[in-house]
Amino acid sequence: MPISLIITVYKDYQALELVLESVKVQTVLPTQIIIAHDTIDDPIFEVLDKFNKKLNISYINQEDTGFNKNRILNKAILKSTNDQIVFIDGDCLLHSRCIEAYEKQIKQGFFAAGRRLDLDEKSSKKLRKKGFFHPSLFKLFLNGTKRIEEGYYLPFVDAKKLKTPKMIGCNMGWHKEDLLSINGFDMDYLQAGYGEDTDIEWRASLKGILPLNMRWKAIQYHLFHERPDRESEIQKSKSLFQSKQEKGYFYCENGISQLVQDFNH
Repeated sequence: MPISLIITVYKDYQALELVLESVKVQTVLPTQIIIAHDTIDDPIFEVLDKFNKKLNISYINQEDTGFNKNRILNKAILKSTNDQIVFIDGDCLLHSRCIEAYEKQIKQGFFAAGRRLDLDEKSSKKLRKKGFFHPSLFKLFLNGTKRIEEGYYLPFVDAKKLKTPKMIGCNMGWHKEDLLSINGFDMDYLQAGYGEDTDIEWRASLKGILPLNMRWKAIQYHLFHERPDRESEIQKSKSLFQSKQEKGYFYCENGISQLVQDFNH
């Protein structure tokens, strides 16, 4: 089945170029790639122009008014033309069989949760300097990458026998109808940490949408970057999430339905 790949981006265009290089060598190509740009910044087009002939790329953006990832994700869902949708971040490179794995697993009534291998700083710098290549797990280990096991490709492992995964927003697959049935992403979240994964996973579970573990199948390599202290932001998101849980609604009030009219104009 055809897949729409949604890539969220915020200013790191060198990383985006590496990501698109990894998309280009997929064993199964997404028929639609949506670049969801959480700002308005012309340099991104220099990157996209390099891939437009080989990849079917669409582009959406929005004004940079702070963290509005869930809004741009909802816009991307509305722009998608396929039932199978994969979400990744613009600094997460794909194993060559990542999209193939999702194509085999995404189906209505389930959400697919992949994992990622967080690369060490030295390996990330090498990728940025030399361009995309599939890194050797042994060399990554020598360079200091932790949790190397997240990079194992083991497609024969029965996902049903694995522990129920925790959703991460940078590597997940959904059926479009399931996303619409819970009103997409909750745009009340204006800080990182809960809205783009924990909240939507919780609401999907309330609706009866079941998880599929994509560990060792849908593999990503996450480029190293410094992490700012976001503890206060995370606490705000956590408090908001707890208040949502108390209400117990799977269909969020401030979701994708709020954008439909504007999107169609």
